[in-house]
Amino acid sequence: MTILTRSNWMLYGAYGSTGRLILDEALRRGHRPVLAGRDSAQLSALGQATGLSTLPLPLDDGAALRAALSRVSGVLLAAGPYQLTGQPMRAACLDVGCSYLDVNGEIGDFSAALACDAQARTAGIAIIAGVGYGVAFAECLAAQLALRLPDATWLRLSLATQTGARSRGAQLSTAATIAAGGREIYQGSLRKRALAFSTWSAPGADAPRMRFAAAPLAELLAVQRSTGIPNIVAGIPLSRATAALMRIAGPLLGKLLTRQAARASNTAVASPSAAAIAVLRSRVWAEAGNATGERVAAMLETGEGYHAAAAAAVRALELQLLEPRVGALTPVQAFGASFALLVPGTSIQEL
Repeated sequence: MTILTRSNWMLYGAYGSTGRLILDEALRRGHRPVLAGRDSAQLSALGQATGLSTLPLPLDDGAALRAALSRVSGVLLAAGPYQLTGQPMRAACLDVGCSYLDVNGEIGDFSAALACDAQARTAGIAIIAGVGYGVAFAECLAAQLALRLPDATWLRLSLATQTGARSRGAQLSTAATIAAGGREIYQGSLRKRALAFSTWSAPGADAPRMRFAAAPLAELLAVQRSTGIPNIVAGIPLSRATAALMRIAGPLLGKLLTRQAARASNTAVASPSAAAIAVLRSRVWAEAGNATGERVAAMLETGEGYHAAAAAAVRALELQLLEPRVGALTPVQAFGASFALLVPGTSIQEL
């Protein structure tokens, strides 16, 4: 990859918890992105620390946003919640011909990103949402199962993510997702359900003794788009008691969490030590079956969730700059079923 492509992109939200990890990974791999965001003071400090160009850039200043994006080949959006940031950034990218990537896991905005396919193809750009940990890694694992069982009629994902800290943007995104209620893919379409409408245990004798409950994750849309499997559910660790509570009070809890997260500081959260991060492992289990009762299962394992997301996001950006894709694509559609394995320390085990 040339020096030009390594500097010809923008990282928006570089001073947030996730954005800073992406920046660290990008610098380690020789990139020199333009750093942008709303907070001029935090950008200035980050620019002084890294020697990179900075650009205070509120998303509601459409003219300035389009002028800035017209000077780069791509933008990686690391500022959430994406229900607020995704649409204005994508609209500007479509107007000026700048490819768009994000680490979004919000099902509503992820759906909106996928709906931009015709516009993206007309503009000659890529819209690739979810290139971070959750969507990209779970979708890759599901795609591997689909290759083993091409006639699968159902698939279930179980995500157990270990993180060293939790960013304000992630808290806002989670709260908004909970408030919107549950989802599943049923007969090829996204269907609204109660939160935690189903619970289960992960497959495989080595799986931890934990219960999972259905959650409205963007992984549902990504997997359905890339595999065509008609019935899909995805879940996170929840006890039976907590799942029962979520079925009753989930939307109210989401609203309370939204208010709580909105009052939290927007500064980057102090990261645990490297030694503490190194021992954290995130895992995704997937199982699928067909109409005759045949089943397949596998587990993906990687490191701490935010660091894995940062590594995946930078590699996705590199692949897009090296060989531009066009259209609104899922990570697997853009980069293939083995994309997650590009992240060091990531492996897939058949069960």
